[in-house]
Amino acid sequence: MTDITESLTLSAEMLNSMTTGAAAETMALAKLGPRYLPVCPPDHRGVSEKHELSCTRPGKCPAVKDWRIQASDDPAHINEWFRRLPNRNIGMTLGSEVGVAAFDVDGQYGREKMQELFNGDIPSTWQFSTPGGGERFLFKVPKGRTLRKFTVAKPGAVHEELAFLADNQMTVIPPSRHQNGGQYLWLPGRGPGDIHLAELPAGILRKMRQERKADASSENNEINKGMSDPDLRGLAKRCRVIREAVEEQVASGCAEDRWHAITSMLVRAGFPNTALAFSKMSKKHDGHSERRIRQMESEGDSAAYGPTRCSTFGCGADQMVSCHGKIRRNRRTGELSNSPAAFLQSRDKGVVSAKQTGLDAYSKLLASRYSINGGNLCQVRANKDGGLDHVPLANFVARIAKTITRDDGAERTALYEIDGAIISPEKKLPPIRVLASDFDCMKWTTSWGPEPNILPGSQMKDTVRHAIQSTATGAANERIFAHLGWIQIDGVWRYLHSGGALGLSNIKVELDDRLQNYVLPASCGHSKKAMQASLKLLELAPHRVTLVLWSLVFLAPMCELLRQMHLEPKFLVWLSGHTGTRKTSLALLFLSHFGDLLGSPPASFKDTANAVEKRTFDTKDSLLLIDDFHPTASPKDKKDMETVAHKILRGYGDRVARGRMKQDTTLRKDYIPRGVALATAEDMVSGGSSTARLFPAELQKADVDLDKLTEAQREAPRLSEAMSGYLQWLGKAMNAPLDSSLKELFLEKRNEAGSLGVHGRLVDASALLYIGLRSGLGYAESVGAITVDRKSQLLETAWNVFLNAASEQGEKVAEVKPSTQFTTIVSQLLANRSIHCDHVRREPVPESVPKSSTLMGWQDDKYYYFLPDPIYNEISQFLSKRGEQFPVSAATLWKELANAGITKTENGKENGKERRHSLAKKVIKGQRQRLLWVRVDALHEKAKDKTGNNTRAELRTGNAEPDELELLGEL
Repeated sequence: MTDITESLTLSAEMLNSMTTGAAAETMALAKLGPRYLPVCPPDHRGVSEKHELSCTRPGKCPAVKDWRIQASDDPAHINEWFRRLPNRNIGMTLGSEVGVAAFDVDGQYGREKMQELFNGDIPSTWQFSTPGGGERFLFKVPKGRTLRKFTVAKPGAVHEELAFLADNQMTVIPPSRHQNGGQYLWLPGRGPGDIHLAELPAGILRKMRQERKADASSENNEINKGMSDPDLRGLAKRCRVIREAVEEQVASGCAEDRWHAITSMLVRAGFPNTALAFSKMSKKHDGHSERRIRQMESEGDSAAYGPTRCSTFGCGADQMVSCHGKIRRNRRTGELSNSPAAFLQSRDKGVVSAKQTGLDAYSKLLASRYSINGGNLCQVRANKDGGLDHVPLANFVARIAKTITRDDGAERTALYEIDGAIISPEKKLPPIRVLASDFDCMKWTTSWGPEPNILPGSQMKDTVRHAIQSTATGAANERIFAHLGWIQIDGVWRYLHSGGALGLSNIKVELDDRLQNYVLPASCGHSKKAMQASLKLLELAPHRVTLVLWSLVFLAPMCELLRQMHLEPKFLVWLSGHTGTRKTSLALLFLSHFGDLLGSPPASFKDTANAVEKRTFDTKDSLLLIDDFHPTASPKDKKDMETVAHKILRGYGDRVARGRMKQDTTLRKDYIPRGVALATAEDMVSGGSSTARLFPAELQKADVDLDKLTEAQREAPRLSEAMSGYLQWLGKAMNAPLDSSLKELFLEKRNEAGSLGVHGRLVDASALLYIGLRSGLGYAESVGAITVDRKSQLLETAWNVFLNAASEQGEKVAEVKPSTQFTTIVSQLLANRSIHCDHVRREPVPESVPKSSTLMGWQDDKYYYFLPDPIYNEISQFLSKRGEQFPVSAATLWKELANAGITKTENGKENGKERRHSLAKKVIKGQRQRLLWVRVDALHEKAKDKTGNNTRAELRTGNAEPDELELLGEL
């Protein structure tokens, strides 16, 4: 390799500051050995629709076809790649071909294993950090020696592993960006221009090769077990790449791109069960893996990709000729199109046999009155001659493979999973799910396209329906949960997450795509370290913010327990701050207690109200982050965002949802929030009642410690481990008789906070946040992560934080009460002479009144007598010019003003019943009318102009000095 230690342009500092294209070109110019390739942008901006549909790892998938062949160290070639799409990431090839290998270190477990492997003496070499909190160490390795990937992972944990990356692999390198917004960065002094690429110590290389040999026996057992699938076994015999992939899958699990390339190839070739058999050979296989394979299967011929080609696996033209006998090319593009799938499809006898066996299976399931005959599904009838006629019904056959009960915690929905086949020429039809209520109409067959065809006739559809329903005797029964949080299974409370149920296997959970990453580890291996990592989040920003967020996180799983005590939280936390205060990054970090959620928020104020409402329902006993309530110049966008905000606030504040009706006039089910929420915002939502439903936490510009934030992001996988341990600890309380001490604590703290005189909702919120904090700290103390003294100190500090926040928010609530808004706006309108009132006993003050000023009524020394409709219209217009509207009707406003003691009312009897009139009668200039009597002293304090001088309105209100009043009398 070129000696570049003196090259400033390749220093860590310089490379980190470059664009990805410039960095790739600079490294290519230096001829360091590796080759480079463009990788898709983390936000997929500018990529093709085909890539976006097939890519499962934005920011990490090669953006060129046949990348192992196309990767280049030609600066001109690289310049062309990045000129077309400058926001792409960079990939660097690895392995014995280029003489570079890498260690991928993820999580504390990975770091410990790295230190253990090198006996604590890791040579100084090229090194960079990853946005997910990991590190990569690059080493020089001998060329020409086969070096396969090797991984050691912590059982049951996510992103806790040490992986050796080598042949046929690449790594994303700095200054690329991650989907979570973070950046890959060369560490100071560890860039290619700062230090030589260290050789991988011979002992380490030898040790790793020995470990692979030691594992060979157990691997072979697993390989043979996986090879029980005849199609996979036959394919591995014909294709070296597949054989190596099988070995890697058993040893440590294939990398994501390799797993997807093989499983998608098998599915598209018509062998989904073979794909599943391959995936199950690794311990990494889980419910999510199976769902992805079934999703590929359901796409059928509509998938945007075909079977993976040999060139994608790194095979050149010579190798393809050797394996396939000839080169195949795409007629349209001219690209090499050979695929290992051809070895599956060329096994003619086996394929025919398998197909025949499939139709036989359908035939056996059908009731005796139906058959498959002459290329059709038929009804069997006895004829006059005593024989049997096979009357064609349809050109396809189908069966009910599964009866599924989908439980979202509020209602259970019955579905059928149906698969089938076109009979002649035979073609498999992928599994589809059909609502049981929609089964009879048979419209669901259109999900398979136009090929399935029922013959004409008035009873044909119903007969085919009956034939298919007759197969249900062989259907499996399956229950799927469609929400997060606590649920009773066989009388025991279990916590559901996207990966299943804690402490219980074989539980399926299917969620909205935006909630898929709410996955928790099955166990907490390092409870103390995990909770210490969680507690470190308290130091990322001032306690007035972090204590609120941390308390909310540990309050969320208590919702079911509190619901049983009628203490369910009825508020959400509103994290506000200007752009650049890192509020979303901070919020995502706290959200990461519930899974791998650093990437993107699960909900946004830009989503539809219905979409957000559904997610508030699904995130039972969990935390939902709703991101980015912000000012906008568009009146429509502002109105839409305000609408979503008000619905969310009322949903969490009242624990109610909108009542909705179906077309048949029956009511749809309500989606009531069942967890807690954290909203990020640059602005405050309008409306007094809505404001009272939120608990504030405000970030200033420099509040977040960026170094600590970066370190916390590296440790993020520990947070879900901490939550997993906390939930198992909390589960003991869930499965025990209700403890009244929790309610007593709530009442005690509520009474203590009630002395503030603020809105009752904010007092309740303070008490509940305290309960969440106390519970979280209680678990931390139980695992030794915090001392008793520190716990007491944090509880005392937090209580003061909550009370101060509630008090300040209470003042804001008062400011936006309709009665307060009325007095504020009217006093301003009087002060700037937009409106005026005449004196009831004298002529108007002999001072010119602006022509634009509107007469609103009359006044004396004690009251303003406003004309009701004109004054309400005036304040409505005042707010309308600011893009707002008055929150209540005129009648409601008059009642609120009366209740606040601002106006005079009139009591009387109507039809023998006492009645209070908010508008009192007054005779002015011989006319008797009902007017709004507003006390002068309720307005005059607000009528001072900014200079402190008395306005014309004040000279009429009794707020003037004695000599001024005397002058008024003379006038």
